[in-house]
Amino acid sequence: MMKINKAMFAGLAFGMLLTGAVHAAEQKFTVVINAYDTTIPELNVEGVTVKNIRAFNVLNEPEALTVKKGNTVKVTIENKSPISEGFSIDAYGIKEVIKAGETKTVSFKADKVGAFTIWCQLHPKNIHLPGSLNVID
Repeated sequence: MMKINKAMFAGLAFGMLLTGAVHAAEQKFTVVINAYDTTIPELNVEGVTVKNIRAFNVLNEPEALTVKKGNTVKVTIENKSPISEGFSIDAYGIKEVIKAGETKTVSFKADKVGAFTIWCQLHPKNIHLPGSLNVID
């Protein structure tokens, strides 16, 4: 049976530090903001005719991001909408504006466990389908 002395223990602990055993990981995501603009020239429902209906919806794709508490999160946001869009996560103090065609990256440490809404602070909430940041232990 081998005895572990103080020098061996110190070497083992130092080796764990070098291999990153005590460091948090980095999680990277790409979120694409897409706008879906649909025009229906004419719609007849139950005898009522409505013309030139326009529906405009904006989606974050993917809509849910799941990360481990303690990790550094790096999100690259690509705005493929024809107008500026917002990317906000209130619990983490994130409030970005991404111009049409622009790409931005935000980084933060996931230090709070829970489900947090990702939303656009620039437009009414009924236009955007919100996403979520899920931070797990």
